[in-house]
Amino acid sequence: MNTRGYLVSGAIALGSCLILGLCFPTLALQFQEIANEIYQQQFQGLANQIDQLREQGNIQAAIPLAERFVTLVEKILGPNHPLLAATLNELAQLHVEQGNYAAALPLYQRALAIYERAGGSDQPSVAAILNNLANLYRAQGNYDAALPVLQRSLAIAEKTRGLNHPEVAITLNNMALLYTEQKKTAAALPLYQRALRIFEQTLGEKSPYVATTLNNLANLYRRQKNATAALPLYQRALQIREQTLPAGHPDIANSLNNLATLYFDQRNYAAALPLYQRTLAIAQSRLGHNHPNTALALSNLAAVYWQQGNLTQTLALLQNVQEIEEKNLSENLIVGSEDYKRNYLATFQDSTNAILSLHLQSLPRHPEATALALTTILRRKGRLLDFFSQNQARLQRQLAAPDQAKLEQLTKLRTAIAKLVFASAEPAAFSQVQQLQTQASQLEAELSLRSASFRELTQPVTIAAVQRLIPANAALIEFIRYRPYDLRTQRFGEPRYGVYVLPARGQPLGKDLGPAAEIDAQVRQTRFRLADRRLPKVEVQRAAQALTEQVITPIRPWLGNATHLLIAPDGELNTIPFQALVDAQGRYLVESYWITLLTSGRELLRILSRPVTANPPLIIADPSFDRSSTMHALDGRGLTFTPLPGTAEEAQALRALVPQAQVLLQAAATETAVKAANSPKILHLATHGFFLAASGNKDILENPLLRSGLVLAASNERQRGSEGDDGLLTALEVTGMNLRDTELVVLSACDTGRGEVVNGEGVYGLRRAFTLAGARSQVSTLWKVDDRVTRDIMIAFYQNLQRGMGRTEALRQVQLQRLKDESPYYWAAFVSSGDWSPLALPR
Repeated sequence: MNTRGYLVSGAIALGSCLILGLCFPTLALQFQEIANEIYQQQFQGLANQIDQLREQGNIQAAIPLAERFVTLVEKILGPNHPLLAATLNELAQLHVEQGNYAAALPLYQRALAIYERAGGSDQPSVAAILNNLANLYRAQGNYDAALPVLQRSLAIAEKTRGLNHPEVAITLNNMALLYTEQKKTAAALPLYQRALRIFEQTLGEKSPYVATTLNNLANLYRRQKNATAALPLYQRALQIREQTLPAGHPDIANSLNNLATLYFDQRNYAAALPLYQRTLAIAQSRLGHNHPNTALALSNLAAVYWQQGNLTQTLALLQNVQEIEEKNLSENLIVGSEDYKRNYLATFQDSTNAILSLHLQSLPRHPEATALALTTILRRKGRLLDFFSQNQARLQRQLAAPDQAKLEQLTKLRTAIAKLVFASAEPAAFSQVQQLQTQASQLEAELSLRSASFRELTQPVTIAAVQRLIPANAALIEFIRYRPYDLRTQRFGEPRYGVYVLPARGQPLGKDLGPAAEIDAQVRQTRFRLADRRLPKVEVQRAAQALTEQVITPIRPWLGNATHLLIAPDGELNTIPFQALVDAQGRYLVESYWITLLTSGRELLRILSRPVTANPPLIIADPSFDRSSTMHALDGRGLTFTPLPGTAEEAQALRALVPQAQVLLQAAATETAVKAANSPKILHLATHGFFLAASGNKDILENPLLRSGLVLAASNERQRGSEGDDGLLTALEVTGMNLRDTELVVLSACDTGRGEVVNGEGVYGLRRAFTLAGARSQVSTLWKVDDRVTRDIMIAFYQNLQRGMGRTEALRQVQLQRLKDESPYYWAAFVSSGDWSPLALPR
């Protein structure tokens, strides 16, 4: 690209599966005259430097010059000039080429806003920026956001350029690429074919745009296992690119990679290997050693060596891949809404599965393979929970007044969403909820980016850092649900469970536990029996013993002398109380161990940091349930709530044990009172909890944090609305609370530990919500328990805390006292998670 092109072009690099799709050949040509003038007067040397560095592939050096260029253009022309939008777009593209999507996104958004203000929303320059923005969303795995942006871009291009213009073909190609990645090949094929016709007719058969479309069309055929159709298209695309592009251009690497992948699919590893090696060499030299495309090239090369039986080389390459991906995760998770972050993290799932498979299936006794697998788990499992909980605390502590107002606005939006959800199930309410959710996502993205500006520099999570926090008498048990890579089919197979044990000292160990379907079935059977008080104790124990044989017995020798198990479940294993599992001698695990639940071992790095300060404990109990419209709405969803007299007795007993606590009962036990809590040392909630199962359809209760919550007293039935108090505290609303210095949350209620299981992220429900709000530890329940039994357990639990026992041990001692005479239904529902250390309570 020449210097004039740098000034006026809004296009991104030529599209591909490795880069980010096709671009407009000219953007904002209406600004060419002023661009020339500025170029001649001010920026010739600077622009030439940027062009030269970009051609050399030295993006890292080009970016600070491009940033200076933006500053100069803005200084001379002002913050709203279209030429500034073009330079912002170019700076964004440099960040994209470096794989720094987090830096690119706000630049694209600002450029788009400038163009829309300057010339309206229906102009070619707007369509071009929309293409770039959509391609960025696609690269991040945010397909839902990308499609409407592309549809808008296509409509503008067809309206302003005509149906057969190259810019129309560019959007068609990008839309087809999106559909291809979503495996919607029937929708993608006609778009590719139309784009190819337009390019060939308008730009000629040797155009790089033709090559890109041929390449993408070949990818579609390869996905359909039609190698006969794909091969000549790949070969033609490579030939065009080698003839028209400079040697070592990233698009040439793209063609080499895709052709190699076709040979790999055909098991022609001898043909694939040199092509992958050339791809890697270009990626490293032109894009850098930490670029996502470099990681992809390394992964593909590793797959060849794996198939050839060269496991040492495979391991070395995947270690490199993991480090590159960690760098990109750290850079890109700082922006966007929670949905965006979840989608982006999901793009690394195949890499995670490959690393786990290499260890568990191919190198089960190799210490480096074990370490790589466990490191990957610690860095990715529970990553979103860890990020959001730390980010929430950071926002509450450090935001300036304008940003605090945004945080408060986000909290109000979440409240409004929760109220609408239970007030009406009408289509109009669904539409309104969607609008509010869009606003909330935008605020999440803004606050996330704001938080990133003052984030602390942190080192990637390591095994050593986690191991230092494991007590001498403890062991960390990390369960992981993964899909094994099948060398025979070259595909990822049906899910399985793996497990890793990290002792306080020594090396980690890991093994495969078997098919997830079999273990999940036993989990459901065991949980069903544990939660049914009518079943004979022997039948319950038989089911629990069968599950123990599947998930605990295989690792029992690795636990050594450990008496404290830090268990981080995954998948359906999140739904069972491990303390109620039964060993071969007929003993409950709680008799041999004290058990603390974690989302992931990385959680130790957060929960064991000491709180700054905390306010007096708060006890909420025995709320007066009204017959409000909300209660009727819950009736309609199959939920009814009766008074819980035992909770009032529980609160009165706790008042004596924790005399400094504020106690709110009956009409005072409101949703408003709970949300107003400001980091009480202990937050004790004795009331009904609820969890609504998903309908299976996209509906008003799609968000699992809206489907779980607590039932409280409504403070004012007459004042309903977006900020009203309807007596239902959803998990979504809990996430906005300030509990960053709260030591313990006790959810002395039915079903407070339930939620929607999300592999790798735990359970989306109340427990997650209180963790996001900042709570360091929790006691919750996995099924409904009689309120008077709960009362007795809670009183004994607090008495043990007062005696100086740790949180986990205090609960364990209560369970040990009851298990000999009672069914596990009564005592096993209570689980302890997070920080297990003692609390300083007055005696």
